[in-house]
Amino acid sequence: MMNENDSHTPLDQALEWCVRLQDAGVTAAEREAFARWLAADPSHPAAWQRARQVWGVAGVAGHAHVAASHTPLRRLPRRRFVGLATAAALLLAFTVFASSPARWADYRTEVAQVRSWTLDDGSIVQLAPHTALDVSFSADERRLRLYQGEAWFKVAPNPARPFIVEAAGGDVRALGTAFDVQVLEDGANVTVTEHSVRVSRAGQQAEAGEGQALHYDAQGIGALRHVDPGQQLAWREQRLVFRDEPLTQVLQRLQPYSRAHLLLTDSSLAQLRVTAAVQAREADAALQSLQVILPIRVTTVGPWLTLVRPVQH
Repeated sequence: MMNENDSHTPLDQALEWCVRLQDAGVTAAEREAFARWLAADPSHPAAWQRARQVWGVAGVAGHAHVAASHTPLRRLPRRRFVGLATAAALLLAFTVFASSPARWADYRTEVAQVRSWTLDDGSIVQLAPHTALDVSFSADERRLRLYQGEAWFKVAPNPARPFIVEAAGGDVRALGTAFDVQVLEDGANVTVTEHSVRVSRAGQQAEAGEGQALHYDAQGIGALRHVDPGQQLAWREQRLVFRDEPLTQVLQRLQPYSRAHLLLTDSSLAQLRVTAAVQAREADAALQSLQVILPIRVTTVGPWLTLVRPVQH
């Protein structure tokens, strides 16, 4: 039975309610118990909405009707909860994947996989894990589309056929160069390792040279900044280096190396700073180790979901 003294956090409880309410055998008494839980604390509705973002695609039940019954609700065995949670997470991942054009991309990498190819024009492309790239060459130009992930390009010179990478609503045009493009949730990062590139986004243009990087999104192109390409592109050597980076960005960079979806449950944790260097193959262990230096708790829910939450005092 769930009650106000339950040691689980509201999000824990909401996630478990999601699993219970999607069970075909859910009873009226269980729905009534859910309604009582929802009204029992001001934090519960917000936790419920957050949980629905994770499980909504799996057909989670909505708000239950409040009734007079006080029938206690038994706790599902953990094995059953984990099994249902895993199934829901799998359905979420499959739905997103099936609806994405990345599914049919010309070049793809899997979780934790790094691969290189030589294209028809002699250019070299190296893809970070969980990356999808389409290539469309014509007599007039060489156009590529990066749907997700990160890619490094070593461009074969050909002034008559511009080399252009489309990513996150912007264009990156090579000016005789080697460069990296990383697609993020809110836009893309561009890092130049040789010569320069011209970036176009939202009616703006900017050029970045060797050792420089920039970010762009729907609002336009950000300021140029000087970077250490060895640090930024350590993934090419199966390493990940973080220097005073916010936790939310660290999770984005760890995600392609984990089969589980990494979910930050509390926005107050987003700007916690992280400095670390890890081997890419140890990404999951590295995330667990952050519990030693940060006020976070890392919880796995089956093999397909990892929650990053505040430490409860």
